[in-house]
Amino acid sequence: MNIQLLGSLLALTSLGSLAAVEELDNLRFAKILGDNVVLQQGKPITVWGWGKPGTVVKVTLTQDVVTGQKAEDETGLESKSDDRDDYAVSVRYVEKNPPRLQENSLSAQTDKQGRWSVSFPPAKASFQPTWMIARGGDETVVVRNALIGEVWICAGQSNMGWSGFNRKGRESGSADFPGLRYVAWEDSWYKPLDEVSRNIGWKECTPENAQRFSAVPYLFGAFLHRYLKVPVGIINVARGGTLGQTWCLRSELESIDDKIIKTVLADYDAETAVWDDPKQVASLMKQWEADCEKAKVEHKEKVAKSKVEGKKPPRLRMPKKPGDSRSAWSPPAGLFNATVMPIRDLGLRGVLYYQGENNNFMRWTRYERTFPKVPVSFRKAFRDDTLPFGCISQPGWGTFGVDPEVATVAEGYAIVRDVQRRALKDDPLSDMIATYPTGNSYIHPSEKLPVAEYASLWALAKVYKEPVVHRGNEYLHMKVKEDKLYLFFDQDPVVHERWKHIENNAYWQVLPCPREGKAEFLGFIVAGKDRRWYPAKARHTKLENEWCIELISDLVTEPVAARYGWANWPTGNLVGRERLPMGTFRTDDWPIPKGVNYTQEAKEASSAKIKELQEIGKRQALDRKMRQLQVDLPRLEAELFRGDATRQIESKLTRLDGILDEFETDSWLARQLNGYDPEFVAKLKAVRASLEGMRKK
Repeated sequence: MNIQLLGSLLALTSLGSLAAVEELDNLRFAKILGDNVVLQQGKPITVWGWGKPGTVVKVTLTQDVVTGQKAEDETGLESKSDDRDDYAVSVRYVEKNPPRLQENSLSAQTDKQGRWSVSFPPAKASFQPTWMIARGGDETVVVRNALIGEVWICAGQSNMGWSGFNRKGRESGSADFPGLRYVAWEDSWYKPLDEVSRNIGWKECTPENAQRFSAVPYLFGAFLHRYLKVPVGIINVARGGTLGQTWCLRSELESIDDKIIKTVLADYDAETAVWDDPKQVASLMKQWEADCEKAKVEHKEKVAKSKVEGKKPPRLRMPKKPGDSRSAWSPPAGLFNATVMPIRDLGLRGVLYYQGENNNFMRWTRYERTFPKVPVSFRKAFRDDTLPFGCISQPGWGTFGVDPEVATVAEGYAIVRDVQRRALKDDPLSDMIATYPTGNSYIHPSEKLPVAEYASLWALAKVYKEPVVHRGNEYLHMKVKEDKLYLFFDQDPVVHERWKHIENNAYWQVLPCPREGKAEFLGFIVAGKDRRWYPAKARHTKLENEWCIELISDLVTEPVAARYGWANWPTGNLVGRERLPMGTFRTDDWPIPKGVNYTQEAKEASSAKIKELQEIGKRQALDRKMRQLQVDLPRLEAELFRGDATRQIESKLTRLDGILDEFETDSWLARQLNGYDPEFVAKLKAVRASLEGMRKK
């Protein structure tokens, strides 16, 4: 390819897309402001777009049908109509005394880049169709069927982006909500874009359209729409397999004083610099073409050889074409640049974020630094310090019931949940939304309905101040007394209000309880100063006249720390009122083993250390199980043969018999005894003889 031509193409694509360049002189609205768009109520309505530089643009916002249709006629747009002959039923909304938007026109002049922008006063939510009309020079453009309501942006990775879920057939068939609107795209770029580079369009929620909507965003929007009874707009920009770093402003990443982040940024800048240089790109392509020719020659030789040997000819495998790293899958700030920055002038109610799975794979140490920057980045981009941020934490995944000695080493999901919990703990505008009971052994669990329900309850309670229960109890603090550890919890605000007038509450009114009712508490572990973790028995109790949960382990005489639900797939079964799961937590601040892969050397060192710790954990788990058995067996004997000394004695003698038998039945152990201390072997035989004598008596 001609280097000069290649350079021109690269310059064009750096603006976002060739299409964007071709449209620069045409009067148009920003792509996010298309037909069927939902505009945020209660906030200034910013409308922007592009045209020929220096053009005065008059923008009108109206709900007047005459004005709107007149503008449509100017543009030659055909009126929307349903011309189907078959019988059909559609849901429509009946508003009593709907608020009317007063028609308003504002003017602006396009700048040197051709951009124009106006800001209308806040408006109230309404199902009344709204038009946005822009006139400049001899051009007129129109946005039709806009609504005013609530707008949410959904970001994250595949569990936010995928549409498959276990109620899809039932849900989509009844998904007839014209006031629920949805738009989705995914994109990445190494610099912030001013415009969305892809063709996008808002869709009304119909049974047909809902089939293509992502599960969690659609269900979340549907919950809000039905409860609030206002139009809802969902913007879904999730992309599968993304890292926390791609959902941050580049400036926020640069503010992190950390070797890992600095290395990642420097490496990415070096990669993108190649694609900004036409000569280097031409060299890359030339080398790739040479590699392709070499592959063809080698393949031809292999085919000839296979014919001689009478074997099946091999497939031709061509070298992978070099990809433009500027639009990589999940680079630092990449998706934020291409999906969030182009719509940063849009009025927005909040952010729903569902990401972290990919940071499970040896990237959790990086996540410790990058995740706290995600809500900060969204608030800075939308210039709203009060923007709510709901973080859906990871579902259960992997192997169920992993020993705590192993789980506390490097269960990445547990670590990611903990990073999110700690980062949002003191943020009154954010929350971590627990969803671990919805998981299974597949990394993309189909149980999406409760996930969206938990998220919508959070939004209704914390953002819209509705009187709904939105979470389980949250851990507050702990106390230690003798060999027991006591955990204290708060309540969901609505639950607290419900029971605060009662002086002596029952435990079930104020504490988390097992999901299964009067069942064993699952998911708690405790540790002493040696930092070895043991499963803990738990129960409701009172300490100093305050309800709490007591933890105890036969093998921990001086507990100092506790954790709940610490595993990829937690066994925890505690819920609050309304059966909402209690979030996972830990009381300690002990260091987490590093999980890094920013260089091959760092990855190998980190992996080796984790493997070593896991092997130690496996041995500790076996040791713990043996020690626990030694405690449990006498206890079980005493319970089974209570008041019957003869049978208790017989049971213990039987156990001794069994142990002595193992010296003979275990072939490996028997061989070891052959060369062992003869005096010990003699004593062992004497014990056997003595035991037999006791049983004869």
